Amino acid sequence: MAKNPRTDRNWREPIRRSQVGTDFGITLARIQWDFFATPSFKGSVPRPNICYGLAFRWLQELAKTCGVPYKRLLIALRGEEGEMNGRFHFHCLIGGTATRNYHTLQHQAEWLWKIQTGGARVDVRQYDRSQAGADYVAKCLGANAYELNKYSFANTVTLSSSVIRLIASIDESGERRCGSGHMKKRAGSESSEVLAGQSTICDETASLD
Repeated sequence: MAKNPRTDRNWREPIRRSQVGTDFGITLARIQWDFFATPSFKGSVPRPNICYGLAFRWLQELAKTCGVPYKRLLIALRGEEGEMNGRFHFHCLIGGTATRNYHTLQHQAEWLWKIQTGGARVDVRQYDRSQAGADYVAKCLGANAYELNKYSFANTVTLSSSVIRLIASIDESGERRCGSGHMKKRAGSESSEVLAGQSTICDETASLD
């Protein structure tokens, strides 16, 4: 930062980006995810639209394997280029699989991706709910402090409609439990009391497909 704050007009931007990433992570951390996956590509990486098409087709096949409607599958998908070699790949959080055997479904998900991409590498892990938090979710989606300084990672994440609906439902139920925090006058009394309540987080920064 410059010695004279007036000459450094963008000093707030890194702070804002960091706050956006943290708020976005907190929002997604409230969801019970099942898996974290890192699908990649073999040989020449296809064009971005083909990459995303392969990713969504893979998720559709995964929904069929789970026996759940695709529209109910919870998805947070982020594409990025690797820092070391610049190869495009995905980070993905998956929920709503309704599975009881995570180990079997984990291998099935990896096999589906390999079949679809001709043997490309993919890493699928069970989501660790004990570590669920803003930092954990951000790391799952490939965002670290260095990347947050480059751009707002929330704008690069595609959320499924089911995730949007679930977050809205969580916010709505929280508002019903906590109240709106307005002043309520007691009957037959001139005194007033404030209804205790906590403000809910509503993320509006995520890009929608």
